[in-house]
Amino acid sequence: MDMLHRLTGFRSEDPDVAIGSSRMKLVRIRDHLVQIHDTITDDSAEVDVEQYTRLLLLLLFGGVLFPNTSGNLVSLRFLHHIADFDDTVSYSWGGTVLSFLYRQMCRASMGTQRDVSGFLPLLQVWVWERFLQLRPPLPQLPANVYILDLPLACRW
Repeated sequence: MDMLHRLTGFRSEDPDVAIGSSRMKLVRIRDHLVQIHDTITDDSAEVDVEQYTRLLLLLLFGGVLFPNTSGNLVSLRFLHHIADFDDTVSYSWGGTVLSFLYRQMCRASMGTQRDVSGFLPLLQVWVWERFLQLRPPLPQLPANVYILDLPLACRW
Protein backbone atom coordinates (compact mmCIF):
# COMPACT_ATOMS: atom_id res chain seq x y z
CA MET A 1 0.00 0.00 0.00
CA ASP A 2 2.95 2.31 0.57
CA MET A 3 4.07 1.81 -3.02
CA LEU A 4 0.54 2.59 -4.21
CA HIS A 5 0.57 5.84 -2.25
CA ARG A 6 4.09 6.76 -3.36
CA LEU A 7 3.42 6.15 -7.08
CA THR A 8 -0.17 7.38 -7.33
CA GLY A 9 -0.75 9.69 -4.39
CA PHE A 10 -3.74 7.51 -3.48
CA ARG A 11 -4.29 5.85 -0.13
CA SER A 12 -7.46 3.83 0.31
CA GLU A 13 -9.38 4.25 3.54
CA ASP A 14 -11.22 1.01 2.74
CA PRO A 15 -11.01 -1.43 5.68
CA ASP A 16 -11.10 -4.30 3.15
CA VAL A 17 -7.67 -3.23 1.90
CA ALA A 18 -5.26 -4.51 4.50
CA ILE A 19 -1.56 -3.81 4.82
CA GLY A 20 0.27 -6.21 2.54
CA SER A 21 -2.75 -6.80 0.31
CA SER A 22 -1.91 -7.51 -3.31
CA ARG A 23 -5.29 -6.52 -4.80
CA MET A 24 -7.57 -3.54 -4.65
CA LYS A 25 -11.16 -2.83 -5.63
CA LEU A 26 -11.44 -1.01 -8.94
CA VAL A 27 -14.33 1.09 -7.68
CA ARG A 28 -12.03 2.78 -5.13
CA ILE A 29 -9.60 3.76 -7.86
CA ARG A 30 -12.39 4.93 -10.15
CA ASP A 31 -13.98 7.04 -7.41
CA HIS A 32 -10.63 8.66 -6.63
CA LEU A 33 -10.05 9.41 -10.32
CA VAL A 34 -13.47 11.08 -10.52
CA GLN A 35 -12.58 13.23 -7.51
CA ILE A 36 -9.25 14.44 -8.90
CA HIS A 37 -10.17 14.57 -12.60
CA ASP A 38 -10.92 18.30 -12.66
CA THR A 39 -7.61 19.11 -10.97
CA ILE A 40 -5.60 17.67 -13.87
CA THR A 41 -5.08 20.42 -16.44
CA ASP A 42 -2.43 21.52 -18.91
CA ASP A 43 -0.86 23.46 -16.05
CA SER A 44 -0.71 20.52 -13.63
CA ALA A 45 2.63 19.45 -12.24
CA GLU A 46 4.24 16.53 -14.05
CA VAL A 47 4.17 14.40 -10.90
CA ASP A 48 0.38 14.87 -10.61
CA VAL A 49 -0.14 13.87 -14.24
CA GLU A 50 2.06 10.79 -13.78
CA GLN A 51 0.15 9.74 -10.65
CA TYR A 52 -3.16 10.20 -12.45
CA THR A 53 -1.85 8.19 -15.42
CA ARG A 54 -0.75 5.33 -13.16
CA LEU A 55 -4.23 5.17 -11.63
CA LEU A 56 -5.77 5.12 -15.11
CA LEU A 57 -3.42 2.29 -16.08
CA LEU A 58 -4.41 0.30 -12.98
CA LEU A 59 -8.04 0.77 -13.96
CA LEU A 60 -7.28 -0.36 -17.53
CA PHE A 61 -5.29 -3.38 -16.35
CA GLY A 62 -7.82 -4.57 -13.77
CA GLY A 63 -10.97 -3.72 -15.69
CA VAL A 64 -10.05 -4.55 -19.30
CA LEU A 65 -6.75 -6.27 -20.00
CA PHE A 66 -6.22 -8.49 -16.94
CA PRO A 67 -9.59 -8.73 -15.17
CA ASN A 68 -10.26 -11.29 -12.48
CA THR A 69 -13.39 -13.44 -12.73
CA SER A 70 -15.39 -11.05 -10.56
CA GLY A 71 -14.18 -8.09 -12.63
CA ASN A 72 -13.77 -5.83 -9.62
CA LEU A 73 -10.16 -6.21 -8.44
CA VAL A 74 -6.77 -5.15 -9.76
CA SER A 75 -3.45 -6.64 -8.75
CA LEU A 76 -1.13 -4.10 -7.20
CA ARG A 77 1.78 -6.05 -8.65
CA PHE A 78 1.30 -3.95 -11.79
CA LEU A 79 2.71 -0.98 -9.88
CA HIS A 80 6.21 -2.38 -10.33
CA HIS A 81 5.72 -2.32 -14.11
CA ILE A 82 4.37 1.23 -14.32
CA ALA A 83 6.69 2.86 -11.79
CA ASP A 84 9.00 4.12 -14.54
CA PHE A 85 7.19 5.15 -17.72
CA ASP A 86 10.41 4.93 -19.73
CA ASP A 87 10.48 1.17 -19.08
CA THR A 88 6.84 0.47 -19.98
CA VAL A 89 7.40 0.80 -23.72
CA SER A 90 9.88 -2.07 -23.64
CA TYR A 91 7.37 -4.55 -22.19
CA SER A 92 5.50 -6.98 -24.40
CA TRP A 93 2.01 -5.99 -23.29
CA GLY A 94 0.28 -7.84 -26.15
CA GLY A 95 2.08 -11.08 -25.35
CA THR A 96 1.30 -10.63 -21.67
CA VAL A 97 -2.40 -10.09 -22.36
CA LEU A 98 -2.44 -13.18 -24.59
CA SER A 99 -0.65 -15.39 -22.05
CA PHE A 100 -2.99 -14.19 -19.29
CA LEU A 101 -5.98 -15.08 -21.46
CA TYR A 102 -4.50 -18.54 -22.17
CA ARG A 103 -3.94 -19.15 -18.46
CA GLN A 104 -7.48 -18.09 -17.60
CA MET A 105 -8.96 -20.31 -20.32
CA CYS A 106 -6.84 -23.22 -19.03
CA ARG A 107 -8.04 -22.69 -15.46
CA ALA A 108 -11.65 -22.56 -16.61
CA SER A 109 -11.30 -25.73 -18.69
CA MET A 110 -9.55 -27.63 -15.88
CA GLY A 111 -12.27 -26.77 -13.39
CA THR A 112 -10.11 -24.73 -11.03
CA GLN A 113 -12.35 -21.73 -11.70
CA ARG A 114 -15.88 -21.52 -13.03
CA ASP A 115 -15.64 -18.49 -15.29
CA VAL A 116 -13.27 -17.34 -18.01
CA SER A 117 -11.59 -14.01 -17.50
CA GLY A 118 -9.03 -12.09 -19.49
CA PHE A 119 -9.27 -9.79 -22.48
CA LEU A 120 -12.15 -11.62 -24.17
CA PRO A 121 -12.38 -9.35 -27.26
CA LEU A 122 -9.05 -10.90 -28.28
CA LEU A 123 -10.63 -14.35 -28.12
CA GLN A 124 -13.68 -13.09 -30.02
CA VAL A 125 -11.60 -11.72 -32.91
CA TRP A 126 -9.61 -14.97 -33.03
CA VAL A 127 -12.86 -16.97 -33.31
CA TRP A 128 -14.13 -14.73 -36.11
CA GLU A 129 -10.88 -15.19 -38.01
CA ARG A 130 -10.71 -18.97 -37.57
CA PHE A 131 -14.36 -20.13 -37.66
CA LEU A 132 -15.95 -18.72 -40.79
CA GLN A 133 -19.45 -19.90 -39.89
CA LEU A 134 -19.32 -17.78 -36.70
CA ARG A 135 -18.00 -14.70 -38.48
CA PRO A 136 -20.32 -11.68 -38.68
CA PRO A 137 -20.62 -9.96 -42.05
CA LEU A 138 -17.87 -7.47 -42.75
CA PRO A 139 -19.01 -3.84 -42.63
CA GLN A 140 -19.13 -1.77 -45.80
CA LEU A 141 -15.97 0.25 -46.14
CA PRO A 142 -15.34 3.38 -48.19
CA ALA A 143 -13.91 2.65 -51.64
CA ASN A 144 -10.50 4.08 -50.74
CA VAL A 145 -10.02 1.77 -47.70
CA TYR A 146 -8.55 -1.66 -48.35
CA ILE A 147 -9.54 -4.26 -45.72
CA LEU A 148 -6.01 -5.63 -45.31
CA ASP A 149 -4.74 -2.16 -44.41
CA LEU A 150 -6.86 -2.18 -41.24
CA PRO A 151 -5.70 -3.70 -37.95
CA LEU A 152 -7.24 -7.14 -37.56
CA ALA A 153 -9.80 -6.28 -34.88
CA CYS A 154 -10.88 -3.09 -36.70
CA ARG A 155 -12.11 -5.12 -39.66
CA TRP A 156 -15.14 -6.17 -37.68
